[in-house]
Amino acid sequence: MSSKAIAYLQLTSLESFVDELKRRGLYEARLSEWVQRREMFERRKFRLTALDPYHGLIMRYETTYYQGLAEPELEQFKRLKDEAKKQLIGKLQAEGITVLEGEYHAA
Repeated sequence: MSSKAIAYLQLTSLESFVDELKRRGLYEARLSEWVQRREMFERRKFRLTALDPYHGLIMRYETTYYQGLAEPELEQFKRLKDEAKKQLIGKLQAEGITVLEGEYHAA
């Protein structure tokens, strides 16, 4: 049984992610949340991924919505998270792209 290699394409802006999806005729992306901790600091980000199975390619875009102390003020943190998620999903849906939970990644 042979397996096809998967390559990643990291995009630097939400606009370029959307443009790349549309250029490839893809209308589905997946959204996941990541937390990176170092001692008492953390970074929280959303990651969008989309799969181009024909070319064996996963497209990825990440955006940080919080960076600071590992225990942020709950209200501020919730507001930042909700605003970032709303912006990401709103932009994709406005372009006709369905957003699902999860992430595409190479095995």
